[in-house]
Amino acid sequence: MRQFDVFRTSSPDSRRFAPFVAMIQSHFIEPDVVVVAPLATDKIANGVDVGVDHGGSGFVLALSGMGSVPRRSPGRTLGSLVDREDDIRRALDRLFSGF
Repeated sequence: MRQFDVFRTSSPDSRRFAPFVAMIQSHFIEPDVVVVAPLATDKIANGVDVGVDHGGSGFVLALSGMGSVPRRSPGRTLGSLVDREDDIRRALDRLFSGF
């Protein structure tokens, strides 16, 4: 697992509005849980969301919806958002510093 990798959401109920999650934390840190953010189908537009493309469809990486899941939970890597790294890091700065 690497930072910005995309996985299928493990919760069947959550898949309706966020079919995928992206690993947000650094892959150099390997705790028992990992921090992920949902790739949502609806625009949330709160200033810390990032529009992304995955599998030919548009999603919103909802950083304000970050949470932790067990490291074994995400499963197989389905793609990566590393091409949006700068935008994601700017959004994380806004989320945590307000700027």
